[in-house]
Amino acid sequence: MTTHQVTYQGPPVFALRAATLLADADGVELTSANQPTVLEDPEQSVQLALVLEGTDEAVLAALDTVRAELPPEATVTIEP
Repeated sequence: MTTHQVTYQGPPVFALRAATLLADADGVELTSANQPTVLEDPEQSVQLALVLEGTDEAVLAALDTVRAELPPEATVTIEP
């Protein structure tokens, strides 16, 4: 398994949903999550750093699942 750093940025109401989708994905294990960092207006945007373990394919598939549900103003990225 490989460790992957993933960052969610967007509305706080979706941060938990994004983390849950990633944690529940097949072949992916959520090993760490930081407390969300408030960006500018706390009702508009937070940043949540997550550490996932899994194969590249499993993590990328999980990211695709999250991206399909993301609000338009949100992003989820993986660090190279």
